[in-house]
Amino acid sequence: MSARRVLAIDTTGPVIGVALRVAGEVRERTERVQRGSEQRLTPWAQELCAEASLRIADLDGIAVAVGPGAFTGLRVGLATASGLAMAANLPVVGLSSLASRARNVEGRVLSMLDARKARVYAQWFVDGRGEGEARDVTPEALLAEVAAGFVATGEGAGVYRLLVETAGGRVHADWPSPAVDALARMGEEALTRGEGIDPVSLRPVYIRPPDARPPKFD
Repeated sequence: MSARRVLAIDTTGPVIGVALRVAGEVRERTERVQRGSEQRLTPWAQELCAEASLRIADLDGIAVAVGPGAFTGLRVGLATASGLAMAANLPVVGLSSLASRARNVEGRVLSMLDARKARVYAQWFVDGRGEGEARDVTPEALLAEVAAGFVATGEGAGVYRLLVETAGGRVHADWPSPAVDALARMGEEALTRGEGIDPVSLRPVYIRPPDARPPKFD
C-alpha cells in the first residue's frame, strides 16, 4: 500500500529540519540551532500536520535521519521520532543523513557532514545511488585522488569549500540544507516497500565511537 502521508526529521547537522509530505506536496521547517532543538521538533511536527488538516495519528509513518552526524543531535532526533511514533502507533524508517542530502543533487555527488576534529563523514553518490560505505575521514585524504567534475553538498562541503574546489569540484548552492524534503520522499518510498519498523528498534548510525566514556571504578 502506498504511504502518502510521511513526517521526516533530521537533526544530524547544525541546521535541523522537519518536513511533512502529503500526496507529493511538502511543507517544512528548518533552522540553524546551537541548542534547544528538542524544543522545536514536536511543535513543528504538530504545526505542519495542522496546516494539512491532519493529526500525527493520521500519518502513514515517520522517517528520521539516523546518521552519521552530531551525537547529541542524533539522539534528540531519534528520541523525538520514536516518541511521536509510539504515541500515535506508527512505523518508523531510519535513513542515511548523507543519502538524503545527495538525493536532491544530480550527477556524481560527494555528500559531506562536518565531523569536527578536522574530519568529515562522507559518501559518494551517483544520481542518488550510494557508492561504497559512509566514512569518517580527513577531507584531505578524501579529496586527494578524486576526478574533477563532482558536486559536493552538506555542511562539510561548506566548511571545506577550498579543498573541494582545489580538487576540481564545486559546492552545491544549497549545501547547508538538511534536505528534509528528500528525507520525506525517501521515507515514503521505504514505507511503501514495507520497510517500516517498530520505533523501539530504531538505532543511530554513529560510524565514529562517541567521545563520552562511562566512568571507571576500581
